[in-house]
Amino acid sequence: MRLGGRLPERYDSVVCLLFSGDRPVLVRNRNRAWEFPGGHAEAGEDVEATARREAREEAGAELSDVVVDGYYVLASGHTTVVTHAQVAEWSSLTGEFETVEAREFDALPSDLSWDDGLYAYLLRMLGLPGAPGAE
Repeated sequence: MRLGGRLPERYDSVVCLLFSGDRPVLVRNRNRAWEFPGGHAEAGEDVEATARREAREEAGAELSDVVVDGYYVLASGHTTVVTHAQVAEWSSLTGEFETVEAREFDALPSDLSWDDGLYAYLLRMLGLPGAPGAE
């Protein structure tokens, strides 16, 4: 993962490591399991706008300041920009998007959509709370 500095010229998606205080907030995807909100940018959106829209659509969360942390590139070449933010306000989920629930956790749940350890790695690398086994 590349922290700080310049963002890549092209990226495929934005993920928002979402928090309520020191508790990570994840969404349950109707076809997968628990994950942080995120997705592809719409036309004209910058990274912050994408993070805010995805958090609103998928978690019903309005965000305070959005911090751009860096990005990572998967072996397939898929590039994701990593952000994190605090929930400023909650609203109800509409059910029109791919998530069916948003929940605060003390630490990352074991039933994540992806079992590659990336979320725990990102939380540890960025010094954010919620990684399993972290104190």
